[in-house]
Amino acid sequence: MKIQFERIMLNYQKLPIVKLLFAGLIMALLAQCMEEEELGWTFYLESPPPPEITSVSSTIKDCMPPYPVTFYQETENLLGHVNYFWDFGDGNTSTLQNPTHIYDSIGSYDVMLTVSNEIGADTMYLDMSALNQTSIPVEAGFSYEHFNDNNYAPSKVIFSNTSSGSKFFDWDFGDGGQDNDDDPEHVFDSEGIYTVTLTGTCTSDESDVYTQQIYINSPPSRIYVDALNLMLPSNLRNKRIYVEIYHNTTYIGSTRTISASSYPVKFINPEDFYDAPIFEFVSFAYNEVFKFLVIEEIAEADDFVIYEIVLAPVDIQNKFYPKEYFQIEHVPALEDVFIDLYLKY
Repeated sequence: MKIQFERIMLNYQKLPIVKLLFAGLIMALLAQCMEEEELGWTFYLESPPPPEITSVSSTIKDCMPPYPVTFYQETENLLGHVNYFWDFGDGNTSTLQNPTHIYDSIGSYDVMLTVSNEIGADTMYLDMSALNQTSIPVEAGFSYEHFNDNNYAPSKVIFSNTSSGSKFFDWDFGDGGQDNDDDPEHVFDSEGIYTVTLTGTCTSDESDVYTQQIYINSPPSRIYVDALNLMLPSNLRNKRIYVEIYHNTTYIGSTRTISASSYPVKFINPEDFYDAPIFEFVSFAYNEVFKFLVIEEIAEADDFVIYEIVLAPVDIQNKFYPKEYFQIEHVPALEDVFIDLYLKY
């Protein structure tokens, strides 16, 4: 194989017409790579950027020494094999992504983080002079975000503890639920306004209390199809295919007809749909279905339903209303037959 390759390269160098054909092939492949961005892939025509650390922070988890400190980082351009190296400034190191380290002695420490991969590296420093005191105040605090970036009930909420000087935590979520984790997750089953209370306590029994209100909305009654990815087996290439969409037995829209040389194919709303694909009056009942009929258009004959793919709205609710719902399969499952949905609520 090596000899054959060398002969090809030798002939390529000698023949101008082969040079042109070879260059044309490379350009065609690059163009194809650029087209495939629609499928969620990323191709680089140049070397991708190295890691870039955007922030380094810490949380001191007691009000008196020895001080346990948890470190956090946010880094972009994480490609390939990523390495983390922390130098805590007291002779100790770690290769964890977000480590916790105990400082036995008070002092002012400079913490260094280096993030690297095969492309390059970035370094950032953090001043820990706050540890140069015999005690620090107890300050409770937290932030939160809704899972899948929505607040429809049931809503899973992810809490980030920003307290300082606290070693023990007591959470009251305002709906009867409680927790003692540092960074808990909690599901609010019903709509309403909930007062969440965090009490942070030090080993000296000094404590602080912080509260926030969280608003949970009622479940959405309308779901929009923003885009649809269709995966079909190779025997359906170059066939005239479209998808009809139903809410139970009610027709709500269809895609344009395509004749694809390869799959998957992505249909984007509104340009690739006839009628706006909107599911109205969604109740998330167990007998409710969203139905997708994959149909072959046949000249001078009735169109033929090839596959029927079904999604239960209650499954959308159980996954906390994802904006991207991947690989909805035919039942029974068939190789290379599924759809991906991109949804709005």
